Amino acid sequence: MMEDILKKILQMREGKSEFKKLEENIKNMDDIKFEYLINRLKTQIEIVNKYKPKVRPALDPVISFELGVYRRLDDYEIGKLLNYPLCCIKSFSEDFRIAIDREHLKEAKEINTYAIVITSGFIPCSLKCKMAMKNGLLGYMDEEEFKKY
Repeated sequence: MMEDILKKILQMREGKSEFKKLEENIKNMDDIKFEYLINRLKTQIEIVNKYKPKVRPALDPVISFELGVYRRLDDYEIGKLLNYPLCCIKSFSEDFRIAIDREHLKEAKEINTYAIVITSGFIPCSLKCKMAMKNGLLGYMDEEEFKKY
């Protein structure tokens, strides 16, 4: 899940990524700070791989801050970096769906499940988005599975 994000960040550092706006932050970062961020991300990856949550957690806030996620430099680059489906990026950026809304709540009533889990900070275009599920950003849990957590 998160190894792909690490790979993309390393490519940005080398100037070999498709993320030209985000790449500048990474390329200009001093080596000590960059190594610190990479080690934080590797630790997060270890934890995720050990506990195997239903959906991947949000990116470590320190890493997100340094990448420019909170500055919203480019919604499409950030979304692609974080493996968000294009349909969800468009919904967020173009339709300005920045929170769970009435349409999501309507869908939630239609879904026959005990719990709907979403990566923190991610707003899917739909609670039924197959790509969000495939990318580990959205999932459903029955009561038994939910109680394990």
